Amino acid sequence: MKKEYQQHESKEADIVSDIKIEHNKVPKLLVVVFYVVAIWAIGYAIFMPGKLAVEPAAAPQDNKGELIFEGTCLSCHATGAAPDLSGVTDRMPEEDIKNVIKKGRNSMPAIGHLYTEKEIDMVYEYLKDYR
Repeated sequence: MKKEYQQHESKEADIVSDIKIEHNKVPKLLVVVFYVVAIWAIGYAIFMPGKLAVEPAAAPQDNKGELIFEGTCLSCHATGAAPDLSGVTDRMPEEDIKNVIKKGRNSMPAIGHLYTEKEIDMVYEYLKDYR
């Protein structure tokens, strides 16, 4: 049994490589939704600019000492594999602490080649408040 489909003459069609491609109209509901969303987005951008504002990121230097400490030192010093560094600046002079960071001591590896003098100073500044 062969079904025949009635073709509407009102549809536009293109012929591409001997294939008839018909173009259907966009449903009215889709057009309405598009315009509603577009108007809402424009209104939101105009009347709620504070909600779209992005807060600037903290300057990278503000907490660099903490980031270096957490990424390099805590893997040993927070697990008990190395001494606790809470209050270390009260127990050792500044130059000794910086020297240990640069050259290492006992089982602690030297990490001075990984960081600049300024970065080591930042780690020391962070250690002053580390409790």
